[in-house]
Amino acid sequence: MLTTFSTLLTWGLRLFGGFWLVGGLLALQKARQAYLIDNFLEALSNEKEDRLTSRFLLIGSLLTLFSGAGLLISTQWVLIPLALLVLSQLVYFRIKELRFQQATNDEERSDATVQPSTENAFIVSLVVAIAAFLCWRLGGLR
Repeated sequence: MLTTFSTLLTWGLRLFGGFWLVGGLLALQKARQAYLIDNFLEALSNEKEDRLTSRFLLIGSLLTLFSGAGLLISTQWVLIPLALLVLSQLVYFRIKELRFQQATNDEERSDATVQPSTENAFIVSLVVAIAAFLCWRLGGLR
């Protein structure tokens, strides 16, 4: 029974890893677009843009890409990028929370608000990390 669960979990994570890998590639493209938009806005306004979101997108997309590859090949090393992904999201949330507390107007508060899609991505990352850890403990990741 436990072996069957481990096998199902391993193959489920492999399948999810394929989608996760594609998602990482799409997120990497979105991070590149955010970087180019920041450059464009800086050139137009001659003011420095806040690059927190574009940097977070880049870090998150790379970690998603690496963890997707790790899930796809079922390696125990996938736990490292998954842990770093969850940690980076927690750091991002904390920075946004501090900025929200320091905001002096509605525009700053709006900029400091975490998007629901980012919160959902964090939940998915956390569930995947827990599932991968469980799979590793059951011997499904080599």
